Amino acid sequence: MVKICLISDSHGNRLKVENLLLNNKFDYVFFMGDGLKDFENIEEIINLKKVSGNCDFFSFEAITQFTNVEGFKIMQTHGHEFRAKLTPLLMLEKAKNNYCDIVCFGHTHKQSAERIEGILFINPGAFKNGEYAVLTLQKNEEPKVELLKLEK
Repeated sequence: MVKICLISDSHGNRLKVENLLLNNKFDYVFFMGDGLKDFENIEEIINLKKVSGNCDFFSFEAITQFTNVEGFKIMQTHGHEFRAKLTPLLMLEKAKNNYCDIVCFGHTHKQSAERIEGILFINPGAFKNGEYAVLTLQKNEEPKVELLKLEK
């Protein structure tokens, strides 16, 4: 069983990021962009998969990447280049063309987890508002998604 913390749109909340990730055990952390600098102090001690968002100026990180975990192919993107605020259809097309099971994205600042044409789309929300998600994967089992919010 693999536990993945999904974070997007931290927008300068480095202390909140560090607090969450250093006080919890995750096998992976997937960051969907807009706050890459918030991970600079801790990326060496966590298993971080990251993509660049539209506010990650001068970043050389990819804007979309694919990772295989526990038999699931995951597409990770911020979403701005796919117009995620308007429609999931461009992300869906990219995911289908790459035989993905799961799409993790950000940009909209709205938490969601829904299936579209059999593909699980997860947006952890805006971490700057305390929102994140935990994705638990086990081979040959249905993915489990928890949409969470930090306690104040």
